[in-house]
Amino acid sequence: MVSGDCTSVGGAITPIRLTLTHSRSYIEQLKHHLPVSSEIFSSSEQIAGSEDLLTEIFLRLPPKSLLRFQCVSKHWLSLISNTHFRRLHTRRNATSSTSTVGVFLCRHPNYDFLALNEERISEMGRIYDRLSDLRGSKVVCNINSCNGLICVGFKSDDAKTDFYIYNLTTGHQRYIPVPDTMVVKSMNLAFDPKISDDYYVVCVWFSVSENRLCFSVYSSGSGIWRHSNEHCNKVDLCSYGGVFWKGAVHWFSQTSPFLCLQVDTCVFKSMPSTDIPEGQWYRNIEYFGESSGHLHLIEIHKPQDIEFDVLELKSDYSCWCVKYRVNLEFLTNLYPIMVNQEVYPPEDYNFPYAFSTLCFLRDEENRGRVLISLPGKIVVFDIHNGMVKELADIQPDSFRNFIGGARYDCFDAYKHVETLAFV
Repeated sequence: MVSGDCTSVGGAITPIRLTLTHSRSYIEQLKHHLPVSSEIFSSSEQIAGSEDLLTEIFLRLPPKSLLRFQCVSKHWLSLISNTHFRRLHTRRNATSSTSTVGVFLCRHPNYDFLALNEERISEMGRIYDRLSDLRGSKVVCNINSCNGLICVGFKSDDAKTDFYIYNLTTGHQRYIPVPDTMVVKSMNLAFDPKISDDYYVVCVWFSVSENRLCFSVYSSGSGIWRHSNEHCNKVDLCSYGGVFWKGAVHWFSQTSPFLCLQVDTCVFKSMPSTDIPEGQWYRNIEYFGESSGHLHLIEIHKPQDIEFDVLELKSDYSCWCVKYRVNLEFLTNLYPIMVNQEVYPPEDYNFPYAFSTLCFLRDEENRGRVLISLPGKIVVFDIHNGMVKELADIQPDSFRNFIGGARYDCFDAYKHVETLAFV
């Protein structure tokens, strides 16, 4: 986990050493002092002097590296900051299986960033500082993320909430004006860089006069809200953030049918729900999200279960099918604290295991990983090879106590994807 004092919104840029030089004067000096083949210098000069070749190289680099490379020279700064280049880079890297580099964890009043590998820890720290500087003394609320952009609400002491779209990679932000007549229940991002540079914000709001939920869509391109004719009387339906997939925002419900709103038409679209287990009046959905172009859901049917299925919605919306089957019983040997019987007798408590699925990640090779929150720990489990890796410790005094330990759930976690997308 990361912490630290707030820095400027831009953040300090760490000096780096490059193996490729574009400076002709520097190359000429090396020719006279180092016994290196002239062909190598000739190739370096050709690369440095070819804008097209440099662009092709830059398009294959991650955003984090490109932001640092802007400091190398005015020429590189001009290339990387170019509007056309950034749009092309965002579109070309939109489906990268390695694009998810971290998870934004938020539980009022605390928030933090969790890096999925050690190389990203310092980067997550800089993002933490940037958001802290933007937040000031306000409370972070109503969060939703999509393909590298995040929608964040900042609630002030007078209960007024200001909404921003924020690119955590570049540090750029944009204020989203919300009409006073809209009592916001949730703000949901819809952004597909493969299709458009524009993003949309789908607002679910409560109409006091009509006593029902209404839907409106904000476009970053036009800066205008479109109000849908659709409405919903199930006030609890959209309590959780929606998930953008295939041009629509999807919501699940623990008690009602699922809901799907097509963003471009502002019209409901039919989607299947999972069955409510016999003898229960609710579902126990532990995770609902998108990964590598697929919509996934994790549901635990019985509180005593330590195994679960990862469901995937078919692209034609015909049904949910089992994609992976996961059994975490082996984790109880590694982390005995997740077995609640050690603290509470089974007859006194109906949940013998303490764990939450924070996030599911699927790569382009059909391999799945699950981020799991245990009392005091966050680990990642690789379904393909069975490996478990610890990512972070959670301090009980900073987060809620739950069955003898501190842990998050999936509704506290938001994927962070690197992108150069404009806001």
